[in-house]
Amino acid sequence: MRKTDFYSRYNLSDKILEDADIAWSELKAIKKECEQVKETLDAVGRFVIDQMISCPAIHSINYRLKDSDHLLEKIVRKKCENKNRIITVDNFRTEIKDLIGIRALHLFKEDWLNIHKYICENWDLTEEPVAFVRHGDNKRIVNFYKRNNCQVKEHKFGYRSIHYTLRTRPKNEDFLVEVQVRTLFEEAWGEIDHRVRYPYEMNNDLLVRLSSILNRLAGDADELGSYMRYFKKREKKKQNEHKKQLEEKNKVIEELYKQVEALAIGNQEKERINKNIADLMKEDDNTDEDFDFPWLDSFLDSDLFKGIQGRIMEYMNSDDFKPLEISEDDLKILQKTQKELISLMGPAPEKMEQMLKQKVALPNLLDHQNVEDDHE
Repeated sequence: MRKTDFYSRYNLSDKILEDADIAWSELKAIKKECEQVKETLDAVGRFVIDQMISCPAIHSINYRLKDSDHLLEKIVRKKCENKNRIITVDNFRTEIKDLIGIRALHLFKEDWLNIHKYICENWDLTEEPVAFVRHGDNKRIVNFYKRNNCQVKEHKFGYRSIHYTLRTRPKNEDFLVEVQVRTLFEEAWGEIDHRVRYPYEMNNDLLVRLSSILNRLAGDADELGSYMRYFKKREKKKQNEHKKQLEEKNKVIEELYKQVEALAIGNQEKERINKNIADLMKEDDNTDEDFDFPWLDSFLDSDLFKGIQGRIMEYMNSDDFKPLEISEDDLKILQKTQKELISLMGPAPEKMEQMLKQKVALPNLLDHQNVEDDHE
């Protein structure tokens, strides 16, 4: 590797190395040592992957070895941030903790706790796990991380991820492995943000704003995914309860039939009683209606729904959102859709109707008011 190529790739110079108090010869020695132990690091990474894949809460898992040139750039950056920090060819493998990096991804936010417990119970941690949160994240979530023995840090770029540093000794030698645990949506946003902005567009105002919007959308997607799972579970529970009630009801009716048959009364009287029993077997007409929307009221009152409403309003009240043009035909369709939506809510749609009139942007569209998008 030529020094000029390295400088050009990472926007460095002799002056920056001088400020970092590290010589080019030291960096070359670190690069050489890193290349020599690469095969061993690869074996360690595969060993950890093979062990962690047994955790059911992990949806997918992958790893990478830090590129040697990228390692040198990180060392220079760390030294610039703290000139008193000592990083040499003898200690870089313990000072730089992510030479082996593993990402464990999960589908739902709540899956994290099972992964967290698995890691803490089965691996030697060199330090307390770090939960990176975004500015403005709910305090309830922050406290949840703290209660589970995580150090909480607000990430300046908005990354959400929990980082663990594991120590493993597969060959009677200590190796450090960084494990990052996050959702698929958090991973997707992080990869896009890193690919577009890193390393030279970190302060590009437009890209920062667009990335921030994408980050919030990813967070909303995670929350909605959890609600979908919750409602499915709740619906299944309702179905099982309803099935159990029907089975119990049918047992009672069957017993009644037997008792009627044993009565010392005329056939006409038995037929009349049996007809009354048959009427008991008819389904209540309101059962399906109540069952179709068991979650509606609680969902409209939930912190999630109110939070998404607030974000939508922020989007629409920002300076960059362009006025939305609506044709007369589109306006009629929206009005018809609104009426149909209210009618679907059943005989008491006051809460939905009030929400449509007062809280979200739909009435603004119907009234031809301008709406604008959110920014930080």
